[in-house]
Amino acid sequence: MKNFKGKKVFRIYGGKVKNEFLFSNYIGVFLISMAVLVLEFNLTRVLSVSMWYNFAFMIISVALLGFGISGVFLAKFKTFENKNINFSVSILSILFGISVILSFYLMNRIPLDPFSLLSDRIQLIYLPAYYLLITIPFFFGGLIIALLITTFKEQVHSIYFSDLLGAGLACIVFIISVPLFGGGGTIAVISVMGFVAAIIFSYNNYKKLSLVALALIIILLIAIFSNKDILKINVSPNKKIVNLADLRPDLKILTEWNSFSKVDVVSDEEEPADGYRLYIGVIDAGNANTNIPFVKSLPITMKPADASNLAFANKPYGTDSTRKVFIIGSAGGGEILVSLYHKAKKIIGVEINSILNDLIANKLSYWTGPLVKNNKSVELITNDARAEINKREEMFDVIISAHTISSSAVSSGAMNMVENYILTKEAVREYVDKLTDSGILYISRPETQLFKLITTLKTVDNEIFNTTSDDNSIFKTLDTNDFKRKIICFRRKLSSFEVGTGKSFLAGVIYKKSGFNDDEVTNIRSEAIDLNLEVLYYYGIDENYFPSTPDLKRLVETDNLTEEIKQVKSVYNLDINPATDNKPFFDNNIGFAGLNFQNIKEVLSQDEKAIFALKDKPVAEVTIIILLIQIVFVSFLFLILPFVFKKRSSFESDKQDNLKTNKKLYFLYFSLLGLGYIMLQISMMQKFTIFLGQPVYTMLTVISTMLIASGIGSRISRNLSNKNFVIVFSLIVLICLFIGFVVPSIFYKLIKLDLILRILFSIMIIFPLGFLMGMPFPAGIYKLNTSNNNKIIPLCWALNGFFSVTGTALTVMIAMIVGFKLVFVIAAMIYLLAFLLFRKFI
Repeated sequence: MKNFKGKKVFRIYGGKVKNEFLFSNYIGVFLISMAVLVLEFNLTRVLSVSMWYNFAFMIISVALLGFGISGVFLAKFKTFENKNINFSVSILSILFGISVILSFYLMNRIPLDPFSLLSDRIQLIYLPAYYLLITIPFFFGGLIIALLITTFKEQVHSIYFSDLLGAGLACIVFIISVPLFGGGGTIAVISVMGFVAAIIFSYNNYKKLSLVALALIIILLIAIFSNKDILKINVSPNKKIVNLADLRPDLKILTEWNSFSKVDVVSDEEEPADGYRLYIGVIDAGNANTNIPFVKSLPITMKPADASNLAFANKPYGTDSTRKVFIIGSAGGGEILVSLYHKAKKIIGVEINSILNDLIANKLSYWTGPLVKNNKSVELITNDARAEINKREEMFDVIISAHTISSSAVSSGAMNMVENYILTKEAVREYVDKLTDSGILYISRPETQLFKLITTLKTVDNEIFNTTSDDNSIFKTLDTNDFKRKIICFRRKLSSFEVGTGKSFLAGVIYKKSGFNDDEVTNIRSEAIDLNLEVLYYYGIDENYFPSTPDLKRLVETDNLTEEIKQVKSVYNLDINPATDNKPFFDNNIGFAGLNFQNIKEVLSQDEKAIFALKDKPVAEVTIIILLIQIVFVSFLFLILPFVFKKRSSFESDKQDNLKTNKKLYFLYFSLLGLGYIMLQISMMQKFTIFLGQPVYTMLTVISTMLIASGIGSRISRNLSNKNFVIVFSLIVLICLFIGFVVPSIFYKLIKLDLILRILFSIMIIFPLGFLMGMPFPAGIYKLNTSNNNKIIPLCWALNGFFSVTGTALTVMIAMIVGFKLVFVIAAMIYLLAFLLFRKFI
């Protein structure tokens, strides 16, 4: 058969089709790869809204196994044998586009409530249905790429280049599409990308298929514009109690999306206790809420009913107008309002979510009035708070971190768990270093995290004021007469929702660098009474004042912090060691060692009050364990079981085809590549988050650079000799260890550079590693082809996909147990082992 230009596309030889590669296949692979990664990013974002982020991570990870299953399907079944490749991938692209829309529509009609799996048995049916629906598009996307790589082995370097280039640029498409079209609208964009790929694959020889794909695009657009509810996101029942936008849609003011959050603004009907009417910003349908106050004019004369007033209570209202305030997570502006009430001279409000900043400064300025807009006392900045405070020279009288809590995916937007770098030991050290001699640090969190706040502050205080040259232990005996005067602990009185737990969702500490005097303690206690707060600890408090006071008192005043941490662990099963930049999981207080059947059961047996109950539960740990179990189960079901009953003749045939090499070595090789690549990608996201600040910059810089560089490396690797790969693998190992152990210290020295310079510096570090990591995969495929082992290529593709998913769970588990530095070491060892296997192929 010939196309219109007379170029031969495929021939029939003895009933078999001989395919010839078309340049348009590169474009098709580019689009499908881009669509698949945008789908991954977008579903993680959408499921964070519809459920909780932890389970969004779990479901997407398992769904991506569909990519690996496609390789197993291709190896096991001869569906595409004797069929023209362009016809096949055209049909599959159409199916991909249809499945994206259909799966999304159906899964949002399933009332899945993952935290109720054990208390509501119908959820055990909903969950696998959810998995299946999400997996289908990934299966079709993976099948398209696997089919092309398997069929055109000679072009594997260029196909893999197109694959990675599309994936790398997917970050840009995602970041542009989500704010414009929202999570549901981006699903439509992904579907259209699949249909366009079908047009490109089929245009030369199957124009009728091109017309079908074009018709589907038109039908889809008409359907969406005529009924916007087609792509409506259904919110999990146990989030609705905190999702005011869902409870009272008539009160909704507006909705905004960006790459890592969805913000609904609703009007609060309740009469305010302090005179400030409120809009409420609902983040990810209830993962977090923030108040947006109605401000008429300046100066602020009415005191806001906000616990952050305690940060100013050491000096009575109106006595000082020279204070400089730094607010970590200024959100809807509540702490800015408090600072203005206390006549702060300069207020730096740093919020990482650009939506919130734009709302209070511009779109809702009719509501917030002079709070921010045209207010010379307030500087509102969109950035990571640590990056911002470290590049500033001035010192601050008050630093506020008020409930900087969100269960959203703020790092990668992809398969990663939430890390919190705001309250690591290194972060708190930076805050204290930026305080004036009499400066105040105010931090509020749920009461269950109060112990960890104290150990973090105590450790930092010891490092700054009590470390000697001959003893650098952070947990050495402290001068407790000094530290115990520096800290005051408080909590909000229990609400009706919290009475059953015995713990308040709002508690915190006030730390003064030079220590509180008696008058200041009296002022703060008086302020707490006015704000309906309970003071749990101050120097000299009667330990019988509150039931929890003895525990706090011992922790604050102990001469042996290490022993007291062990005591808390034995009594409460809480790990209260400070989080670090290497282990930035402040919210995880149980740890894998503390897991037992009871707390696993509690995580999966929640009701509609889940958000109030889960802060002291091992949600992340349970999620990771379940994910690993699921991966093992799915791997057995789809990777091992299909070949258990393989005919003996097939094994014998495989043996004949595999005279020079052992196929098991190839299986291990591609498994290691999938595991090592994803481990490094996740760990590098962690390393660069603090340096680059905003998630959008981190995502674009790390993921895009890494994938595009890998694509270029894949394209060039075809010209490399076997001896060159000694250098390739050696450099991967060395650069990996360099980034893990040396680069962080360089970051601290360069943090004051302009953002564009930091991005360029990051690209200079990431690009060489990504470039080199793109070479081993196509080189392995090429070796399979030349060594007459090409029949196992689909299985190698499948294993690479399976272990990429496994790597996401293992990376987070290892990081939570021992830290990210060891992940870099393990990844280096994985690539070293892969190199030893590669040597056997030569």
